[in-house]
Amino acid sequence: MSPETLQTFGVLAIGLGFVLIGLGGISTYHASQKIQHATELREVEQKWQMTAQIQALLLKNQELQQKTPPVAAAQEPPPPAAYYYRPPAPPPPPTQAEPETREPARTEIAPPASEPETPKVALNPVEPRRRSDWDEPETLRPEPPGVYLSSHQRHVIGDTLRAHGRHTITIESSYGDTVSRAFAEELEAAFADADWLVRGIDPHRGLPLASGVTVSAGSFPPRQETRAVYEALLSAGIPVTQQLDPKQHNGETVVLVGAPL
Repeated sequence: MSPETLQTFGVLAIGLGFVLIGLGGISTYHASQKIQHATELREVEQKWQMTAQIQALLLKNQELQQKTPPVAAAQEPPPPAAYYYRPPAPPPPPTQAEPETREPARTEIAPPASEPETPKVALNPVEPRRRSDWDEPETLRPEPPGVYLSSHQRHVIGDTLRAHGRHTITIESSYGDTVSRAFAEELEAAFADADWLVRGIDPHRGLPLASGVTVSAGSFPPRQETRAVYEALLSAGIPVTQQLDPKQHNGETVVLVGAPL
């Protein structure tokens, strides 16, 4: 056989294959359609049967309701049995009254006239109450408030700082301002109550300080003692702000004290 014949047979075989594939697809489609149609018919038959059964049950229920007589009303319980009659008990027999015994009349004797009482003179006169020799110690006496810080604010600052351990800080007041200097000295005493070390109160050489207190830190985030100072002043109700000064040392906390608000 020549190559052309073989090529022709090959083309015919390929075409026959495509034809067979198309016939198979068509037959598969028709078979699936028949199966789906049969399934739908089966579901319709089942629904019809269920509907017929429900209607038959409803009819039987109506027939039973028509045949059964209505239930009689519940009978009321009989009244309770009457109590037995009990005649009243006879009265007790009368008792003879005992003769009354009269006591002879008593003659009252008047008491002798009492002599007039003489006022009694106290032999031991009552001495006035002496004052106690125990004097109240100075530690129990209330601490006098300062000019700019009350005793309560001073205790709040001390208690808050004492909870963070012992640290060292620097305080600066406005240059040439005596009010700012006095306010800074009261803050220094409050820090000393918490056992904190204050390097001293230095006059601020820069721009005039703002009113109130400013806590200056040299690094961000601020160190523990810087946050403790800000928390203590804020808890005491003192107007306080924060600032970051890169010129400061990283481990230094400076409290800038201006005029009190």
